[in-house]
Amino acid sequence: MRDRESAKIAIEAALTGHLVLSTLHTNSAPAAGARLVDMGIEPNLVASALDCVIAQRLARKLCASCRRPVTVGGAEVGLSARTEAQIYEPVGCERCRSTGYRGRIGLFEVMAVSDEIRASIVARAPAGDVAAVAIAQGMSTLHDDGLEKVRAGHTTLAEVARVTG
Repeated sequence: MRDRESAKIAIEAALTGHLVLSTLHTNSAPAAGARLVDMGIEPNLVASALDCVIAQRLARKLCASCRRPVTVGGAEVGLSARTEAQIYEPVGCERCRSTGYRGRIGLFEVMAVSDEIRASIVARAPAGDVAAVAIAQGMSTLHDDGLEKVRAGHTTLAEVARVTG
């Protein structure tokens, strides 16, 4: 959705019971409500129409043929500072054309729209306030999902930092 007219059509369709899947340019899932309100949609309509918002970024995936294990402090990957974690770093080989990466992996942030989040949208709360509520209700941020994929050996800390900014 890039303009008020397309946003209005999507909201009206959602409010009449249709499943609407659309893209919207925001920095995070919690910012989607504010973005729709900024596009001229009434906050109460936005709050009623949204059920779930997913933010996504694509990160480069480590090449499975040449990645190299390294040990880092747990705090670097979202674990206890008193632990260590094994993660991987890119090396480069023929299969990945000496980049250390081959393919992409998605990083996701899934925000289920609860009654408390709906109230925040109606009150025109800043995205940071909506994010705080969503995180308290169990939402993992893009960065958190990225760290999980670093711990699983799929991508690197540098790539997560680049993508989640």
